[in-house]
Amino acid sequence: MKVKQAIRKIIILGGGTAGWMAAAALANNPVFAAIELCLVESDNIGTIGVGEGSTPHLKRFMDNLGISEKDWMEQCHASYKTGIDFINWNGDGQQYFHPFYFQMDVKPAEVFFINANARRRGHGNAIKPDAFFSSGVLAKHNLSPRPNKTLPYINEYGYHFDATELANYLKDYACQRGVRQIIADVVEVSISQHQQIETLILANGERLSADFFIDASGFSAKLIHKALGVPFQSFAEELLNDSAVTVPIPIPTLMDSTQTQQAKAQQAKYHTRATALSAGWLWQIPLTHRLGNGYVYSSRHLSANAAAKELLHSVNLPESTQVRFLKLRVGVSDKAWHNNVLAIGLAQSFIEPLEATSIMMTQFTLERFMSLFERYQLNKQAETLSRQTLNQAVMQLVLGIKDYIQAHYITSQRSEPYWVAARKVAISQRLTQLLKAWYQGEDFDLLLYQYDQQLAYFRPSWYALLAGMDYRDPKLKRPFEPISAEITAQAISYCQTLVEQYFQPKHS
Repeated sequence: MKVKQAIRKIIILGGGTAGWMAAAALANNPVFAAIELCLVESDNIGTIGVGEGSTPHLKRFMDNLGISEKDWMEQCHASYKTGIDFINWNGDGQQYFHPFYFQMDVKPAEVFFINANARRRGHGNAIKPDAFFSSGVLAKHNLSPRPNKTLPYINEYGYHFDATELANYLKDYACQRGVRQIIADVVEVSISQHQQIETLILANGERLSADFFIDASGFSAKLIHKALGVPFQSFAEELLNDSAVTVPIPIPTLMDSTQTQQAKAQQAKYHTRATALSAGWLWQIPLTHRLGNGYVYSSRHLSANAAAKELLHSVNLPESTQVRFLKLRVGVSDKAWHNNVLAIGLAQSFIEPLEATSIMMTQFTLERFMSLFERYQLNKQAETLSRQTLNQAVMQLVLGIKDYIQAHYITSQRSEPYWVAARKVAISQRLTQLLKAWYQGEDFDLLLYQYDQQLAYFRPSWYALLAGMDYRDPKLKRPFEPISAEITAQAISYCQTLVEQYFQPKHS
């Protein structure tokens, strides 16, 4: 079988977090040591920076690069993240916490699962995950997830960060390892008769050729969609939020406000807050130098000006405060990898920032690509198989994330027109079965097991969401033996003791 010509040069189009993640990861990987790496970015396009939060996967990415957590966090104004606090999603003022789950939580979590199953079958009071997971207790007490003594297991936590500074940090890292940066606007793309990208033509007339291209050009998707014509699957009818309005509050301003003590008490240092509003939800993300605020909403249900007004009112800022408006393209490319182009970041897919999955998707795609790259170069058959393998894995993860995000809206009891519409959107057969099984008191865990390979989120996250929303048929009564109040109390006490034993006993 004929061996393919080796790839000698890769061009990454687009900087931002996704582009520089790709540059840093490839520059650090020995497989790409003999390949010339070049990143082309425009100085006319800024980083979107929606969310500025991560899942625990980002720690592995930075660790693999050999980067000191203290070093990058300090430069990127980063803070630790224990999970997400969901506030008023049923319109009743209640809230629940979606925790990051780790091995120390196994026993108390099982008590929570049993209580949640009892509740949905008509036994016991509403049960929330907050007290049954270490990260929930940490969030309640505003404590860092970094232990003050050695844990018996690795704990899981994410980060909040300044997206622009993270891109800058990774740029320095990549350029120090030989990645060439070109600041220019791409005005044209030339394609071969075999539908391969050949050359990027810059505004100054320069032509840049390569064997392989990574499209990190954001929502414009210049290579994967505009040049190669790969179709884009819009999720606009399934996920209604297509816009955002943002405003940062510098920490000194927050602390100097007339509500100083209340602001200090309410400021979440180590978790994201997601508060439901009239036509979407408000994120509040604590960095070391500012509190990031953003209202993700549906433009079909709320005008941009009305969204800005609601945002500013929600964060106690005057209506004259300057805000930033964003348009979101929600959906996924039919193929993440087509011919000699791999799409990452917003060029590939975007659900919405509710569970901070965008960077995780970029990381997943890059890691899968790097693991397949050597095989991809062997021959035509291996090339085709590599692309198929990655595309199937990416699509499965995107659709799994979409299911979980939609469940937040489907289970809400809010009555505003937006929320009524969000409950009526089309959902997958898989999500339909999962929600039906939970609501009707059926064997939910069996379905989770059957769909295990297709789900982006696992048992603790599904239970946290569905029990946290108290999603159930209030008329249902099915036989179920609830766990004793004593064991429940012991589980809660166990988590509290873990936090007291291993984590800082004071605010930091």
